[in-house]
Amino acid sequence: MMSVFVDDLFPCDDGTGVQPPAERPSPWPILVVDDDEQVHAMTRLLLKDFDFDGRDFEMLSAHSAAEARAILAARPDIPVVLLDVVMETPDAGLQLVHHIRRELGNRHIRIILRTGQPGQAPEREVVVAYDINDYRSKNDLTSNRLFTSLVSALRGWRDLTTIECLNRSLEARVAERTAELARRQAMAEEQTRFVENLVELMPSPVWYQEAGGTYRICNRAFRALFGGGMATVGADPPAFGGLAAPAAGTEPPPAVETAVMDADGQVREVLVMRKALAGPDGGTAGVVGIAMDITERRRMERELHRLAITDPLSGTYNRRHLLDRVEAALRDVEAGNRPFCLVMLDIDHFKRINDDHGHAAGDEAIRATVAEIRRHLRAGDSVGRIGGEEFAILLPDTTLADAGRVAERLRVGLAAMAVPLPQGHSHGLTASFGITQARGALDSMEAVLHRADQALYRAKALGRNRIELG
Repeated sequence: MMSVFVDDLFPCDDGTGVQPPAERPSPWPILVVDDDEQVHAMTRLLLKDFDFDGRDFEMLSAHSAAEARAILAARPDIPVVLLDVVMETPDAGLQLVHHIRRELGNRHIRIILRTGQPGQAPEREVVVAYDINDYRSKNDLTSNRLFTSLVSALRGWRDLTTIECLNRSLEARVAERTAELARRQAMAEEQTRFVENLVELMPSPVWYQEAGGTYRICNRAFRALFGGGMATVGADPPAFGGLAAPAAGTEPPPAVETAVMDADGQVREVLVMRKALAGPDGGTAGVVGIAMDITERRRMERELHRLAITDPLSGTYNRRHLLDRVEAALRDVEAGNRPFCLVMLDIDHFKRINDDHGHAAGDEAIRATVAEIRRHLRAGDSVGRIGGEEFAILLPDTTLADAGRVAERLRVGLAAMAVPLPQGHSHGLTASFGITQARGALDSMEAVLHRADQALYRAKALGRNRIELG
């Protein structure tokens, strides 16, 4: 048991301490085709002493072309053939050359033609007509010449097989690389189709515009916005001016709000976001953009703003916004602009209208009063409902005397009105007025309102339907 273990650990130790020689590689197979047995014997004897590239020589014998064909079919690895010309037929050797080159398609095997009858197969004609690699007379083929011919033939065969192996490897790599490129190309095309379909399905207008201004990509939403004429390519649509590709080397603003005209001639408000794309030279190749239709959002924002500053019954500014405008007018006065006047108006005996005829009649009186006020105001003037039946009128850049004249025309106009009531009745209106003027940079909104209110209270105390200055 111990000896087995030792043998396993030291398989190369035979007790002498000498390592056995390394196994030699397989010998070179050389096919000798000749119908003369003496030729086979002599060649075999000579090959025993030959060695090339660390490998011995192995002789394979064929006494006819038919035997050689069988051996070549079984041994495609044979590198060299020593071939006689005249065997079972005068040209059996030459026919075997045709078989090797044309039928077997073996272009690598080295064929050394040797003959004892040179006149039967002249060297020049044979070399020209047949694909052989060497031509030797049997009488001239000494040991040294045989060795030289075989080594030269083996080197040629080795070089050819090496080149063929490299070619196959290169072809395999080319085929593999070609397949990889085709796979990547197919993947890139698939990704391109995916992106194109994704862009086409996006609900917002998307486009790609070259630096020269030509549109190369326009999705369905873009075409719907600007009409079918912009299906794929073209210049800026007329309503899209100002959003063209920026100048070379410049980056477009990240987001722009603008108004464009759609295919139906309607103005649309859009938020446009663009990004410049760099070309291979680092310059701007074009711009990719996306637009969001914010028309409805802006309309809602404006409506919300209007509701936030408007009195719902009268349609005038509400108290908060009117006072904001008075505050802004005071800042203008501080900046050196001409002063303004504030008119406070209160409908006389308004409670009696509500009590006698109902709130609907009171509401109608409010609306009728506002309509009369607007008829006497300029474009820059403002009116707001301060509360109940009380209104404030802001007259920018107006003297106290001019404000008094405006208030007088308004008082006369209201006094001449008759508010229609149910069942064919009507109700007359009058109003009392208090007017004040801003008094310079040290004035305040509270002071202005207080003076106007005090003037209004005096007008009502003195019999109503009159104007008082404060």
